[in-house]
Amino acid sequence: MLSPYWSIQIHLSRLCSWHETRNDVPSLDFIAPLQRRRLSPLARINLQLAHDINPEKTALRCVFASRHGEIVQTTQMLQALASDELLSPARFSHSVHNAIQGLWSIQAQQTAECSAISAGIDTLPMGLLEAATLLADQADPAVLLMCTDEAVPAIFNPDASESTTRFALAGLINAQPANLKLSAIPKTHAPMLDPAHLEFLQWWRSNAPQLITAGARCNWQWTRL
Repeated sequence: MLSPYWSIQIHLSRLCSWHETRNDVPSLDFIAPLQRRRLSPLARINLQLAHDINPEKTALRCVFASRHGEIVQTTQMLQALASDELLSPARFSHSVHNAIQGLWSIQAQQTAECSAISAGIDTLPMGLLEAATLLADQADPAVLLMCTDEAVPAIFNPDASESTTRFALAGLINAQPANLKLSAIPKTHAPMLDPAHLEFLQWWRSNAPQLITAGARCNWQWTRL
């Protein structure tokens, strides 16, 4: 057993996910049709999950964790610029890294603290660390963690650590007694089998007590409490 550099403990009370392989399409029936039409596919799935995880619309803080954000939209805009085409201001405003988080806060009328995280292959654990830090500073309200990305366009030559489909995870994290521990442990050379979000999701829905995922400078040990 490798000794951890450090550990945090949190309570994950709810978890929802969406993957492109699912047959259902986010309905977003809680958003006006005119607003729905302006949303990107990535925004749609995240807003649906955020609604599903907090249908009561209680006050929440939010951590938005994404390696690349709206990279498909950004790539399309760069290609348009290269072709001397005009860009839509609305499309640009919806492509910034924390755009989905902003759309959520407006739609759900949430005014509490929000932050955005981008940390390469460590994005999911760093998002969890940010949520734990918010709760350590102040126990209420709970924290909505959104972890999301799209398949990276082929022009960027994505490696095995990148998602090959559009996905989103939404977790509700609060100050109740911990049921999940995340530890930073010495890095090993074990191959990365799947992007971290897929490994975590499969593990959390299983009965396995522990999971180790690869990181950039350390590995991550997930333990069920």
